[in-house]
Parts: sequence; C-alpha cells; structure tokens
Amino acid sequence: MEPLLKVLDLKTEFQTPVGVVRAVDGINLTLYPGETLGIVGESGCGKSVTSLSIMGLLPKGQSRVSAQEIKFNGKNVLAMTETQMQQIRGNQMAMIFQEPMTSLNPVFKIGNQIAEALQFHLKLNKTEAWKKAVELLRLVGIPRPEAIAKEYPHELSGGMRQRVMIAMAMACNPSVLIADEPTTALDVTIQAQILNLMRKLQAEKGTAILLITHDLGVVAEMCKRVVVMYAGQIVEEAEVKELFNHPKHPYTKGLLASLPRLDGGQERLESIPGQVPNPLNMPKGCRFAPRCAIKMDRCEQIKPELADLGHQHYCRCLLCQEEDS
Repeated sequence: MEPLLKVLDLKTEFQTPVGVVRAVDGINLTLYPGETLGIVGESGCGKSVTSLSIMGLLPKGQSRVSAQEIKFNGKNVLAMTETQMQQIRGNQMAMIFQEPMTSLNPVFKIGNQIAEALQFHLKLNKTEAWKKAVELLRLVGIPRPEAIAKEYPHELSGGMRQRVMIAMAMACNPSVLIADEPTTALDVTIQAQILNLMRKLQAEKGTAILLITHDLGVVAEMCKRVVVMYAGQIVEEAEVKELFNHPKHPYTKGLLASLPRLDGGQERLESIPGQVPNPLNMPKGCRFAPRCAIKMDRCEQIKPELADLGHQHYCRCLLCQEEDS
C-alpha cells in the first residue's frame, strides 16, 4: 500500500536575533490511508513545527523548510506554489489547531467560517454552504446547530469550539487530518467525547490522522503506530503495543514511567530530570545524554543514528542498539 503522506529528511530552521535555530532535524514520516499515527514528546521537541512545516503554514521570511521529499497523494508538496497549496489545505489535507480560540476568527459567526471553506473548495453557493455548515455542526454533536451557527466563537465553551474546529477540518472530507493537541485544556469527559468523535469520523470517511500529543493515554487509545520525538529528532518509532510493552529508548521509558498505573503499585510518579536542550546549544553527542540515567561516556561524543531493530521498531540510542545486536 502506498502512503498518503511521505516525509523524508525534513529540516526546519528559524532565523532569530541570536542565530539560526533548527527546530526539526531530519524527520522521516509515513502515513497510510485510514491509519492514525501518533507523534509524542515534551513541549519544545518539534511536534507542532513538524506539522506546520508539512502544511506550509510557517512564516516564509523567518523560517526555512527543506526535505528530500514531502509527498502527498504522490504529489511533491515542496514543488507546489502557494496557490496550489491553498487548493490542498483545508480540502484534501486539513488541520485541527491546538487552541481553537486563536484559530477561529472572533468577528465572524461560526457558520460563516465553516461556509467559507465550502464555498472556496467545493464551489457551493452561499445558501448551500450555510446549509452544509449546519449539517457539519450537527455531525460533530453540537446541539441546536442552527442557533450555534449564528453565534460567535467567544459565546461557546472550549469543548464546543473544538467541535467547531473538527467540523471545519472535516468539511471537505480530507484524506489526511493533522490534529495538533486536539484535547489540550479540555476536561476528561469532553476529551473522551472529542476522541470518540474523531474515531467515528475516521471510520465513516476513511481519513488518515496524524495525531500530535504529549498524552500517551490518548496515543494508546487512538493510534496504530507512534513516533517519539526529542529535541527535533525522532528517537523511537514502533507500533503502539510494541512501544508500550517493549520501549527501548531511555526517553520513551521515562515518559511511560511518568504515567500513573491502575494497579496502584506506585508511591509516587517518576519524572525525567532536566529539560529539553536549547536548540542553539545542542549536546555534541546524543541529545538526551545530559538527562539520561544510563548514559555511557561515548554517548556524549557520538551522535546515534535511528537504527532498525526489526519488527518495524526503530531507536536512536547506542545502548539499545548494542543490546539488540
């Protein structure tokens, strides 16, 4: 099966007053039709920048995106003009942003914001687009959709706004949906409803989802495969069950150890000491070495490659590669 989305050696740099910052450094991703791929990691590890780079939404003058290839549906995204990208964005490839209040326009009614995409991509007239917008609000479980369509974003709760964002993203039946922290700042009940909604829409439409999150519980529930990012790089990739049962990278083990267990066998939750390194001053060797409890001397000097451990399991760690060999 051919991947819907293929990203090879993605690098993203930002020009800052104190120098060039490489926020994403050599990312490889494949997303297949109908699957959900999770990207996890701490804040600042490059998850959101990866998604914005793929969508071509970073500011042109301040950022530089390069890759061997970014292919969507067999087409080279890097070779597309902005006009061509506009035809794809919101149509064949859509995105749910992390904070709907900053993504929705505060001065336009909800219905008008959904209808605008329908008029642009599907060439519906104003009346047809409004009717379809109301149907989409109903589809995502919003009560009184006719009334809600006439309201402004500030009049809705966080969960309702997130549902509106999903309705906008799903309006044109996209092949790929990029969801950037879609349940952040929502309470647990609303979070479960949003995830169930995404699953339902995926089952009905066959949409492939790239799910960006820091919540491993969400990954366990939603994803088939998962990529773990740290300091702009992928440090581990595997199928979800394999990753949870047999984590290899010390960072992944630290993330999993920080989760509360249902059997109550922990007196206190584990934590990973230190913080993500400054991208202007990356460690010489392994980027996780300053925080790693099992580092060796050579970890501080040698940059590990992302090695294939077999069974579609990849790891960027000298020690786990030695154990596997």
